[in-house]
Amino acid sequence: MNKDDKNVEQIIEELTKEEMARMQKQAQKQWRKIPFPLSLHDALNRYTKADLDGIRKYLEIKNASKLKKAEIVHLLEKNIPDHLYPSVLLWDKERFNMLLKIAENNGKIMAPDLEMDEMEYLRHTGFIYTGTWEGNKVFALPNELYDPILALKHDLHVRATIKRNTKWIKLTRGLLYYYGVLDPVRLIQMVEKYMKEPIDVTMYFKVIADSTHYCPEITVDTDSFSHIDVLEPKEVKREQQLKESIPYYDFTEKQLLEAGAPGFVERNASYQQFVHFLTKNFDMDIEDADMIVEECTYTIKSGDSPNQVISYLSQMLEFDSEQLVKAVMDKVIHLMNNTRGWVLKGHTPDEAFGLEKKHLQPMPETKSNSKISGKTHSNPSQKVVKIGRNQPCPCGSGKKHKKCCGK
Repeated sequence: MNKDDKNVEQIIEELTKEEMARMQKQAQKQWRKIPFPLSLHDALNRYTKADLDGIRKYLEIKNASKLKKAEIVHLLEKNIPDHLYPSVLLWDKERFNMLLKIAENNGKIMAPDLEMDEMEYLRHTGFIYTGTWEGNKVFALPNELYDPILALKHDLHVRATIKRNTKWIKLTRGLLYYYGVLDPVRLIQMVEKYMKEPIDVTMYFKVIADSTHYCPEITVDTDSFSHIDVLEPKEVKREQQLKESIPYYDFTEKQLLEAGAPGFVERNASYQQFVHFLTKNFDMDIEDADMIVEECTYTIKSGDSPNQVISYLSQMLEFDSEQLVKAVMDKVIHLMNNTRGWVLKGHTPDEAFGLEKKHLQPMPETKSNSKISGKTHSNPSQKVVKIGRNQPCPCGSGKKHKKCCGK
């Protein structure tokens, strides 16, 4: 292992004492003892000025950045109840049901196991507060919000809007899981197709933008929407444009809604066979094998060649024979032939080949069509440290690498 590899390994395996201390301090602040009943005034006073500014920004309260903490508390105490209704109209069932559950349980529930992004989003709404009560971590509501929240349960407009938002978000995540990247116009057309009705474009974009702060499965830039695991959206989009004669695969509504679940991975038969193969032939458990195969599917979806996938695997595995390399290559090829690719507009290679044989005839090597050679382009015995997409980010943020520095 060279010097650079050692440094990377140390970053992954060891957070600095300073960073650990910062994270512990933050956790202690978030989970301090919390009194019940909890007033909105007391709840806000538990926050730092920076926390209060986060609420102010979420609620889009302007011209208040220079106020002192006591002044911001007074301002938010006055504004938060009025912002409850319009804020909830951007939510999906998950967030809305959590809010109802807390209100129905006398203002507190045991803290659910959430990602850091989800936790921070809820704290910044000004509706939900975190703390410790009788030794347990809880989510709490100020008592002034109980009745307004419970009233929303029977508001037909709110219920219909929440249902619509949930479907919008799931369809969008599902479309981007399979296609990788879509421009706004095409995305709207596809969502309208599955909704079977025209959609309010302005409201749709507001709902999707808000959802990305709670659960960042979607990345938005100036001219496209992309799945969070797409590392090079412009490259994927360019590859798609080169395949004009290949239509976008026609998924069912059920497929898209299933793929719209956070963290969804399509674990088809070839995927599961590869996982089983790794656990049988290498010293690893199912969880580690699954992580490796998941990484492989994302490199395949983005258009990498078999050799590039093998090159990645050689960084994660120790190959002790050519026979084992060949067996791994066979599994990679099988996985590739059954993985729906972003650059193939949701088709598997077999499906795309059947649609346009000429388009997939041998061409000069590119990222998406390089031929399989008998050798990999890396030394299988060389162990290289690689940060997995789902591993904690080495910067110490507490987020997964793909949702932090790996974006």
